[in-house]
Amino acid sequence: MASTTTIPVSKNAIITILKDLPENILAEVFWETFVTYDDSPPTESEKKSIDKAKEEFKKRETVKWRDIR
Repeated sequence: MASTTTIPVSKNAIITILKDLPENILAEVFWETFVTYDDSPPTESEKKSIDKAKEEFKKRETVKWRDIR
């Protein structure tokens, strides 16, 4: 197992680093940090949520990544 080291970094330094990243890399950091993956088949509730999201996308009722920054 690889060893890890903790380095103290201020919140402002992290924000500066994130702001300097290209948008595609920032999106990758977001997904790798906040999104979990589940390989199990979707539940009925998840299927309904997916269908709802697809409808919202068709109606252009979604939010673009750059609009939440």
